[in-house]
Amino acid sequence: MNPFDPYFKRIRDYESALLNSGRRVQVWSARPSDNGNDIATQFTSPLILKENTAVELGGPRTAGSTFIIWTEDVSLISNGRITLVGPDLAEAAEGILPFGQVTLVGGPALSNEIQPRLAREHYAAERVPGYMVRSTGGRIWSRVSDKALGDGFSLDFLGTTIISHLLASMSAITVAEILFVTSCVEDVQNLEKIGVQVRKLSHELRRERIKQTADGEYQCESNISCDVCPDIEVCSEIRKILVLRKKSE
Repeated sequence: MNPFDPYFKRIRDYESALLNSGRRVQVWSARPSDNGNDIATQFTSPLILKENTAVELGGPRTAGSTFIIWTEDVSLISNGRITLVGPDLAEAAEGILPFGQVTLVGGPALSNEIQPRLAREHYAAERVPGYMVRSTGGRIWSRVSDKALGDGFSLDFLGTTIISHLLASMSAITVAEILFVTSCVEDVQNLEKIGVQVRKLSHELRRERIKQTADGEYQCESNISCDVCPDIEVCSEIRKILVLRKKSE
């Protein structure tokens, strides 16, 4: 069984609990005509200054959580579904929202080896004009510019962009779905309880992929920048272990 499969059920149970508690839920479908070539992404995340920010998502003033899970069992995913629990960007009170984001992808050919590229492509999918991801590593902090919000930027659009990019850039992914949570801090904190366990599992898989070379260094298979890599803590830990081993030789 895929190591992430149990977390799909936990996400479904989490969604059901929010629905049963009376939270406002909106559901969209990524439009069939959308694909990775139709939606513009950028080589780097745009710089959005505080004075040009319409909405801040997550960050130090509220709660934030983001993670991605994958499976070979495509029946666990509602392809193209974008779910929002809570208000959309245009309804953000005082320009700030707690923010949870879970991306679910699947495909019969997926395996542990896809993890580095999946992280890289997921980060690339978020490089949308008018949207800046200031930090990831699980506790997301992002900004939407005044101009983007005025032009109609929404979580429906962001979800469609991420799903479309992943489907277009990775042939092994055949289905994709995304969940956004902006309802309240407590809801995002409860989501983060799942996220902590998912990232721990991801770190364990990452350790298995990192190989020590003959000179005591190690090779990382991911091409994602260390500044935004969710596994940076794992790499730092491995570096310390290798230094200690080298000193003891």
